[in-house]
Amino acid sequence: MVENNEVDYFIICFFIFSTSSSKAETVQEGLSLLNEGKYEDANEVFKSLSDKGNAKASYWLAYTQFKTSGTLGAGSSLLKAAEGGNPWAMATLAGTHMPKVTTSYCNYLGWPCDEKWVDKAIEGWEKLAEEGDGKAMYALLYHDPSWWQYIPIYSDYRYGKIARKLYENKGFAFFYDSSFWSFFNEEKRVEYLGKMASDGDGVASYKLFHILEENEEIRKAISTIENGIKERNSYALYSASVGLIRLKRTYSIGSKDEKTSKRAYFYCSAADSLLGNNDRCRAINFFDFEYDRNIGMHKYYDKVTGERVTEKQLENIRKEAKEYVAGYHTDLKLDETTVEFFKGYSDNL
Repeated sequence: MVENNEVDYFIICFFIFSTSSSKAETVQEGLSLLNEGKYEDANEVFKSLSDKGNAKASYWLAYTQFKTSGTLGAGSSLLKAAEGGNPWAMATLAGTHMPKVTTSYCNYLGWPCDEKWVDKAIEGWEKLAEEGDGKAMYALLYHDPSWWQYIPIYSDYRYGKIARKLYENKGFAFFYDSSFWSFFNEEKRVEYLGKMASDGDGVASYKLFHILEENEEIRKAISTIENGIKERNSYALYSASVGLIRLKRTYSIGSKDEKTSKRAYFYCSAADSLLGNNDRCRAINFFDFEYDRNIGMHKYYDKVTGERVTEKQLENIRKEAKEYVAGYHTDLKLDETTVEFFKGYSDNL
């Protein structure tokens, strides 16, 4: 009888331990929530881990606090992360003392910023870069330029040569950032943006679309965004609502239905649904309109067909757009190199 009780006790303890362990949260889980636009849920995960002394979690806690109006707490979390050895927090608290940051949140938000963090941030990135961290490699290229970056043709050559290393180590912001690229090495950038877009990277699709449009490779540009639409990518859908529709109208590509204001409004509404927004896609930005004093509201007209579009039709478009992306999640592509903290608020992704 005693032996049975001991076995039962062991089983119960094992079950409790296993259950609690399976619910243990990680920074990556918080980042997944963050990139789905679930800032408050991500904040809870980061807060729990930050309380346990996780410096990386403290950095991301600062960001979610910043995005959910907890700006004063963000400064304290950044300081905690920096003192815990996080170079991204150090760089943020260095403010405009960082080589490429011209506008910072430090002053008007009252964060405890100090020039002392500059060298410490760079040292931290150097260590991460040696360990194969592509984001840190990009940070060093951006903030701590080597002499060869100031020689245009040579720097173009070098950027082309290091592109593979950055790509393989997930330093994707290197390819988003147009300041590293020119006519001499753009072909390499297009190559890697194409790979990233094929992997579902909406930011890459957006960047590649505009490069191809500028190079007058119109059908390739259209194909890039249409592939992103198939993936229900929010960046691609927003781009489609403006850029794709514009190109199809300008170059008479596709059916009339593909060029209408209703189609553009549909794409924008689909992106809004993914992101949980309700006010980004205003009808007046997509349709011709006039204010009717008799009914006290606007009347909308499709810019292509000229037909009147009623409020009920707009409501149906929004409903169809929501159904179109049902079951999909957005990916904001937020990491330490793409959030506002890295470059300052005037140059964020």
